[in-house]
Amino acid sequence: MAEPTNSLIAMPDAESTGDQPKILENLALAQQIFNQNLQQQIALNQQQALNVIQLAVVAKCAAIIEKIDVPGDQAGVAQLVEAIKEIMQCVSNLQEPMKGTT
Repeated sequence: MAEPTNSLIAMPDAESTGDQPKILENLALAQQIFNQNLQQQIALNQQQALNVIQLAVVAKCAAIIEKIDVPGDQAGVAQLVEAIKEIMQCVSNLQEPMKGTT
């Protein structure tokens, strides 16, 4: 038996109340497609942001390595160790804000 008229959503453009379920299914599918598209756009934006961060990290590391002038003595080794610590600190500082987003 058909549903009572008061439980159907009023749609003046529908030719009959029999068309309403099809229209509602199409609306639900359209909403689902829209939501998936939006999620994909968000994921793409996040990936692009991570790529920019990675590029910045590589540039900073390259700048630190470029300024290293390591002679073969103990002082040169100490300078190299300090540069490596500086690189690790930069990477650590970049990871801190991201811990709250995962």
